[in-house]
Amino acid sequence: MKALRLLLLFTVLLAGSFAAHSQTKTGKVYLIRLTGYTGSAVNYHFYVDGQLICKLKNKSYSVHDLSVGDHTVNISTGGISTGKKSAPLKITVVEGKANYINVISTESGYVNKVNCQEITQNSAEPLLAKAKEKTNCLAKK
Repeated sequence: MKALRLLLLFTVLLAGSFAAHSQTKTGKVYLIRLTGYTGSAVNYHFYVDGQLICKLKNKSYSVHDLSVGDHTVNISTGGISTGKKSAPLKITVVEGKANYINVISTESGYVNKVNCQEITQNSAEPLLAKAKEKTNCLAKK
């Protein structure tokens, strides 16, 4: 009986140990959009590793927990769009640290191009102060 209790205790501790070690380590990624008047009424779609994770209007940002490691971020414009994504931006997410991704919008004649650029926390703080956080990025509203 004593051996059975000891075996049961060992099994519970071992299972708890595996659960603690299997947790995915993450870092924060801030997606920021303050593009002025260019395309301000159109949602921009943010993709991480090819998966849509957020739709942002102008003067807004969102915060996401991503697994530690290398990721690729792209943007495309909503509304009437060609469906093309921006050039990929490679980022490295580190546990407990934040990455800040800002939308860069450029006009060339009648063509509006969007790209994303990683910026520092010092550069991001004034932008975040001007923007409103969107917590449910994929909601229709």
